[in-house]
Amino acid sequence: MSFLVAAALGVGLLIVFPIAAHLLRRGKARERAFPPAGLVPAARSVARERATLEDRALLSLRALLILCLAVIGATPFVRCSRLALSRDAGGSVALALVLDDSHSMRAQGPDGSRWELATKAARELLSSAREGDAIAIVLAGRPARLALAATTDLSAARRTLSELGASDRSTDLSSAVGLARTSLAGLSHRDKRVVLLSDLAGDALPEGQPALWTPLPDLAKPLENCALVSAERRGRRALGRVACTSPAAAAGRAVSLVGAKNEPASPLSPRAGVQELTLELDPKLQHPELELSGGDSLKADDRAPVAAESAALGVLVTADTSNASAETGGPPVLEQALSALDGNAALHPMALLPDDPNELQNDALVLLDDPGGITPEARTALMSFVEHGGVAVAFLGPRAEQTPLGATLEPFVHGAVHWETRTPSDIDEASLSWLGPEASSLHDLALRGRAALGTSDLLGARVLATFSDRQPFLSERALGRGALFTVALSTSVEHSNFPLRPAFLALLDYFLNEAQSRRGAAQSVAGSDWQFPATANVVIEGPSGSLPVHERAAASGGPQKSSSPALAGRYAVRTDERLEERVVTLDPGEITTRPQKPPSSAARARGANDGQNVDASPELGFVALALLALELGLRAWRQRGVTSAPARRSRAS
Repeated sequence: MSFLVAAALGVGLLIVFPIAAHLLRRGKARERAFPPAGLVPAARSVARERATLEDRALLSLRALLILCLAVIGATPFVRCSRLALSRDAGGSVALALVLDDSHSMRAQGPDGSRWELATKAARELLSSAREGDAIAIVLAGRPARLALAATTDLSAARRTLSELGASDRSTDLSSAVGLARTSLAGLSHRDKRVVLLSDLAGDALPEGQPALWTPLPDLAKPLENCALVSAERRGRRALGRVACTSPAAAAGRAVSLVGAKNEPASPLSPRAGVQELTLELDPKLQHPELELSGGDSLKADDRAPVAAESAALGVLVTADTSNASAETGGPPVLEQALSALDGNAALHPMALLPDDPNELQNDALVLLDDPGGITPEARTALMSFVEHGGVAVAFLGPRAEQTPLGATLEPFVHGAVHWETRTPSDIDEASLSWLGPEASSLHDLALRGRAALGTSDLLGARVLATFSDRQPFLSERALGRGALFTVALSTSVEHSNFPLRPAFLALLDYFLNEAQSRRGAAQSVAGSDWQFPATANVVIEGPSGSLPVHERAAASGGPQKSSSPALAGRYAVRTDERLEERVVTLDPGEITTRPQKPPSSAARARGANDGQNVDASPELGFVALALLALELGLRAWRQRGVTSAPARRSRAS
């Protein structure tokens, strides 16, 4: 204990003075009217009165007042378990609170869940903020989100914090820390800090300024847990995937079908990591669920609904293998690129577009490479597919002007298409900037031709990208709940270097995302973005009730609706008159990733050494004023009783 603390607390010894004053006080006993007592002379024992404490209530108030003044003198040198912000010479602080709202933060410890401890610490830090301080709140569940931009409105920060809740997202610590630092970069405050409230079960934390402060190291203590991350129907069976943190967490546990009486449970192997188990399904159960026996630190992930169908995204590809393959042979370039992009995509190569709409029911994306024309029957099937939420893309090549009699390229373009063999302009990189940094690779494509498209040929489609001479390169046409995309280049390496550039993969990834968001996958990881057409009427019901649907701009600039389910479970999605079921699952890595040690700079960050020094002077000052008011009130009440006693005696006589 320092000299200043001892001297300030020594003020409390002054309690002896009011005690001595009360002992030496010569008070009067309470008088009662008794007529015969007037004939007897009054006698008092002065020594006994001086040895007896009078008015103990008043003495207690005065003693508490002196103790309160002593503690006020000692603050902010006293320590408390509450977190607070230290300050340099009383200056204002710019603070970014990074709250990890991932699934692992829902784990229960001896003092409550990790999320509860993190939000409590955030509230304590906000309670020590003052006018002029800037507060930003960032959420570290994937994807990292800015819940509150830096603001000096402390009431808005407290309100935002009170509205936050835990989720089943995976962890994105590095992006969240980067977002927090960016949110403080433009502020004029000299003192900037980033506080990370997380169990640190994620990717490596990036170094940088401001340095991180991790005030709750206990959150990173490992906890044992096994989770049913997903369950999927496979014919008459259900395939469940279980992720465990350690062999001890998996020992003696089994997976069973909820509501099935005679079906045996499948025991887990006592090992860490992900394992798959298969169970027989009961045909009487309409919405089957799997359940994990035993207990652990997180009960919320011990049950999972069984998805009604495979989560693989069906992609139908029609390409001429003689022209669309690479020089080294193998499948067409389009199929190779899709396999590299999405391992879960189920590719269905076909020589011709099917005439029966039923053949497209299991697909969400149709890719036509250099089609030589679409027959009326195939056109009807394709339009029905798109109207019900499918996405179709036509990469036009030299065969576009060789359509046979009775076939056209509708519904992509109207009329005949001319293939230009003269040296055309490159693609305008700026018009594809919405695609991302990959658009910068669209230079020196060595184009040997392109499809010449006029705005009148596009059937009212919206141009998303152009060539350098402003001719359309990529267009989008909405049709029902789906969309039709037209690309004025083929995927053949004989006609350009376009299929060999990163922008080609980025464009295919964009089409895959469009197909998945419009058709909707049977399973998706918590935090995934569900997208819907801007004109659709969307209602989503999930485990926590109705899910909000927001309107925003798509990557290509057009409007769209979207929703991001944060909790795992079964969802009912109604789009216009179409009702579908979707299941949100957990990321296995969120269970198996162990907490990491914070970087060495986190321990040296400002506030790590003195963040628990709490200045309680304002609160104690109010307490002292309240005690003083109570003393004055008590003395006034007692004085009133003394002065009114003779009046009562005179009335009695």
